[in-house]
Amino acid sequence: MASPVTPSAFASLHFDYLIAGGGTAGLALAARLTEDPHVHVGVIEAGIDRSDDPTVLTPGFAPVMWENPDYDWIFKTVPQTHGNDRIVAQPRGKQLGGSSALNFDYWTHASRQDIDNWGALGNPGWSWKELFPYFRKSETYHPPPASVSEQVDTAFIDPAFHGGSGPVQNSFPPFYDNFYKAFEPTYESLGLGPTGDPKGGLAIGAYSTLLSIDPKGATRSYAANAYYRPNAARPNLKVLTEALVTRITFASSVRPLEATGLAFEVQGRKYTASAEREVILCAGAFQSPQLLELSGIGGSAFLKSKGIEVLYDNPNVGENLQDHVFLPLGFQAAPGEVTFETIARNETYFAQILSDYTKNHTGPLASGTSNAYVSFTQILEALKKDPAPNVLRRKALSSNKIPLSLQKQHALSLAQLLDPKEAAAQEVNFPGGLVPPLVSNASALFHPDAKEYPENYFSLLAVLEHPFSRGSVHITSSDPTVYPAIDPNYLSHPLDVYVISQAMLHLQQVARTPPLSDHLKDGGKAYQEGFYELNEENVEGFVRDSFSTEYHPMGTCAMGLKGEGGVVDERLRVHGTSNVRVVDASVFPLQVRGNLASLVYAVAERAADLVKEDWK
Repeated sequence: MASPVTPSAFASLHFDYLIAGGGTAGLALAARLTEDPHVHVGVIEAGIDRSDDPTVLTPGFAPVMWENPDYDWIFKTVPQTHGNDRIVAQPRGKQLGGSSALNFDYWTHASRQDIDNWGALGNPGWSWKELFPYFRKSETYHPPPASVSEQVDTAFIDPAFHGGSGPVQNSFPPFYDNFYKAFEPTYESLGLGPTGDPKGGLAIGAYSTLLSIDPKGATRSYAANAYYRPNAARPNLKVLTEALVTRITFASSVRPLEATGLAFEVQGRKYTASAEREVILCAGAFQSPQLLELSGIGGSAFLKSKGIEVLYDNPNVGENLQDHVFLPLGFQAAPGEVTFETIARNETYFAQILSDYTKNHTGPLASGTSNAYVSFTQILEALKKDPAPNVLRRKALSSNKIPLSLQKQHALSLAQLLDPKEAAAQEVNFPGGLVPPLVSNASALFHPDAKEYPENYFSLLAVLEHPFSRGSVHITSSDPTVYPAIDPNYLSHPLDVYVISQAMLHLQQVARTPPLSDHLKDGGKAYQEGFYELNEENVEGFVRDSFSTEYHPMGTCAMGLKGEGGVVDERLRVHGTSNVRVVDASVFPLQVRGNLASLVYAVAERAADLVKEDWK
């Protein structure tokens, strides 16, 4: 490992590139850029390196980190106007590795159409064909041993789609509970089994889900231990932790804007580090736009209202926020079933499974959950409803006047919604209860209180894959320590409410289908306290009362033409600047199916090549 560097020593060093944020993208980018020993890279991260911390490394401990300031930024949204004023938690990793350190390790992937849509929005060079090699470059896939294939279906895997020599390890978990083992067969019985390997970007259906877990010890594989630690001793890579980037510094009177470095603070003391070539923001969907606005890039009138000198007027900064809304449906587990409540409330059992994990690298703490990609056509068919494309088109166009850029996005999303081979919902099994009224506290949401919720529970979750609602994130102060106002504007578009409502009715049907129903009390008709029978009359009210998020914010520094909502161009350079890029989920112009980690890695891998090409 590299020796720690002091803030003053860091500020005195020569860097070709400075990266704000040592998270999922930032560490991947730093590792690739420093493959050239003549290129010097500095990374500034607010958290610390916790890559030896068992809480981070143990897959089953993810929710333990949420709401803990040692691991999590603990962001919250503003009250959601279209969601009964609910405030929603937004966990974001405050440590090396960023949110790859505290997610659920899901190794899922966007569809081909998702990425092709980015190109269709006016971003040449962005297509599935062009990005797919970077998915493979980022990973090492470990085929399942016989002990796994005997428990769950793994026959859908096509090894040709998977990488074999990349930094992030992914594998099938070694342990499966009764719910997991019943999940895919239940969907199979409903005609919703896997149509192939989803990694290829085409298949949908229920399938056993890969996780970013190193099978050697059943530990989390993430940006800090996959990209950074193997390269930490490189003399041309310096990482400064516990330092808050406050703004980009620019050369005076130079247009387009030319970045000279990053200003940062450590324990209240101010420093500036210099970059010879580029400054690259990898601070995520909330803090990358925050840094641009703090640096004078954003809407002119808005920046002036916050007392910030306007260097470049672009009101698109911080707009276009998209996120995956999810809804849980909670049931009582059948007697004898082991759930997260068993783990949390039975000290003897917890000690047993912790020992099993520590010694044998298996058991519930090494496990995950499974999911299904389901098209809207499949949902409606299962509910015996007509596809009703005209109804969808009317709902898609029912919002008030919207800009041309959003019209283009909505047209692409509507085409996917009408496509029977594209996922409208991600349906997930979760062996425990959730508490929707506690949505403002991410940890409490996943930990039902034993007095109020005394049973064992099982939840099915429906995730809205391609939302039509758009929100924003903007600074509330010129003080960089003050959190921005995060307003995803959840459920503001009527089509989002309609689609997720139908998905909830579908989950209810799934729960009452064997073999999954065999593991639920009364065959899936006994609900967790606070949940109830859903129907056409009450489901939309339930949605607005009970929604949460899968914690997948993106789009706030969108890639595209400035006149069409863009903040960065197709090479991820910030409009109005000559040498500032953004590389994280904020540049994704349009939401994708599934979990974002694999896509963030792939985009960071590609960004590294773009940077190298531009400085040949």
